[in-house]
Amino acid sequence: MLASLHSTAQLSYHGDADVTDLMARRSAWKTARQAISLEDCLIHAIARTLEAYPDFNGVADDVSITRHESIDLSLAISTPMGLMTPVLRDVGSMPLGDIADRRRDLIERAQVGKLAVSEMKGGSFTLSNLGHTRVRYFTPILNAGQIALLGVGRLVETAVVDEVGHPKAARMLPLSLTADHRIVDGEPAGQFLDQLCRHLEQFRAKP
Repeated sequence: MLASLHSTAQLSYHGDADVTDLMARRSAWKTARQAISLEDCLIHAIARTLEAYPDFNGVADDVSITRHESIDLSLAISTPMGLMTPVLRDVGSMPLGDIADRRRDLIERAQVGKLAVSEMKGGSFTLSNLGHTRVRYFTPILNAGQIALLGVGRLVETAVVDEVGHPKAARMLPLSLTADHRIVDGEPAGQFLDQLCRHLEQFRAKP
């Protein structure tokens, strides 16, 4: 982590996605016994966003930048053995149900130390989820070599104003994007985060 901070120009951007409709859809899926987590939906939305912004999907060092064709998502997982980042391979081609199955499998095996070393290498983007804590925003540190990482905070219920000026209840998801400013500037980083929020707010994938 120290080497990552010292060798890159890390900058974090913060925003909120209104996931009120998405959470209502998840409740309906749960009633139908379809186990899809908010994190599964996030992974699907991240994949769609990376397809539109491929400069964020890859790795870099002091002399070169390598953009990955496939979206290989590292998942930051807290385990009894410490932090692990197993990789969901080629999530861009996965339907939502497959993402859910693969993510659960990785987490279960990570918790009991049954991941292969090869499963923790080669990620092109990282997701770090602290939504189970009181943390809302944070400045996640890049996984060494990667160009960008998304941090997720605690879902909050709040009041917002609708299109005609009336207050309404909403469920807002805090998001923190860290990117290497040597490679991506502030404007595309802001666009990336904005697009990700829109994918979550207009979520159309089905289990």
